[in-house]
Amino acid sequence: MNLPSKSLKKQNELRPLEERETSPAQFDLNGEFQPTEASIWKKALALLLQIVLIGAIIFGAWKVSTWIIDSAPTAERKSRDRVARLVEVTPAQLAKTGPVVQAWGEVRPAQTLIVRPELSGMLAWVHPEVTVGGRLPANEVVARFDDRELKLAVTRAEADIAEIEARILIEQGQAEIGKRELTRLSRNLTQAQRDLVLRKPQMAQLEAEKASAIAARDQAQLALDRAEVRTPFEAIVTAETVAPGAMVSQGTEAATLVAADRFNVVLAVPATALTWIRVDGSQSVELSQPGSWPDGITRTGKIMRLGSALSETGRMAELMIEVTAPLDPPALLLGSFVQGSITGAPLPGTVEIDRAYLRDDDTVWVMSAEDKLQIRDVTVVWRGASNVLISAGLTPGDRVVTTALSSFAEGMNLRVRNEVSG
Repeated sequence: MNLPSKSLKKQNELRPLEERETSPAQFDLNGEFQPTEASIWKKALALLLQIVLIGAIIFGAWKVSTWIIDSAPTAERKSRDRVARLVEVTPAQLAKTGPVVQAWGEVRPAQTLIVRPELSGMLAWVHPEVTVGGRLPANEVVARFDDRELKLAVTRAEADIAEIEARILIEQGQAEIGKRELTRLSRNLTQAQRDLVLRKPQMAQLEAEKASAIAARDQAQLALDRAEVRTPFEAIVTAETVAPGAMVSQGTEAATLVAADRFNVVLAVPATALTWIRVDGSQSVELSQPGSWPDGITRTGKIMRLGSALSETGRMAELMIEVTAPLDPPALLLGSFVQGSITGAPLPGTVEIDRAYLRDDDTVWVMSAEDKLQIRDVTVVWRGASNVLISAGLTPGDRVVTTALSSFAEGMNLRVRNEVSG
């Protein structure tokens, strides 16, 4: 019975110092070590102390960080007064004129004549102004054919007429003799026989020959007249293909003439603008050539007629504007482009403003009596190149804001530039 207890004691001595127990109850009958209840509580207490220590450290760190955050200085937001935006304004005014239609057009000749001789032959003389750009007065001889043969033809025709007239006188004398003979002859003659005695058939033949001779003389005279080619109106030569001594045939294009007393300007306007335009010769058009004529220099034309169809380019209506004395300074040159301005009748109650002051979606910025921005919807009845006419949404005297604001809002405070400088 003493052997096992000695063996257990020897095993206990061989264990590390921290695991040695003095009580023999730590070993069972087989000699294996069994922990006691006191050692279990010690381990549990050590673990609990570790947990409490870690929790205390975390809690302390949290409290310290909270204190640091709460004790840090804070920036206070201070409200600042809104500064009124600096703008320029212009008062809205009643429109003094109606819609102003502005359009571009080309200067064209009012009349064009292509000179084609009615004769064939040699040109004996050509007017020295028959050259491109030359000017010819009305009823001026442009060219003259060699007319010697034509004059001879007239002379021959007049001689033929004189011969026939002489023969007629002879026949008239023969008719007088026939009358006297008729009184002595038997009255049983037929009517045909009586006409022969009175020379009536012979006289009829001579009258016919005289009429033919007169026609031949007139034809020769007509050819002689055609030997001179004249201008039907005051003209400008735009093309020529003849010279003195040239042989030309009937129908040859000798020259091209355009009327110099008036030109046409064909203005292309939107079809919607025809509402404001009168096409009866009573409405005027102010014509200018920016860049060519001095500023403020214009010519006046009259709207004479409307083209029958829209132009192929741009689908625009074409107005024919007549300008008299077009070569007087400042001269209108054929083929040049001019700007036309047509002023329509005033529209009662409309307000006119610069087109630049019309904002997006047909709105206008207005400075109210309280110096705040108002964004008003307006009704536009006419949109011109530089101005618009407004029938509703704006009244005369309203202060229209002319300054372009990069950022804006309804009701924002405004101030006027000239009030600030004063």
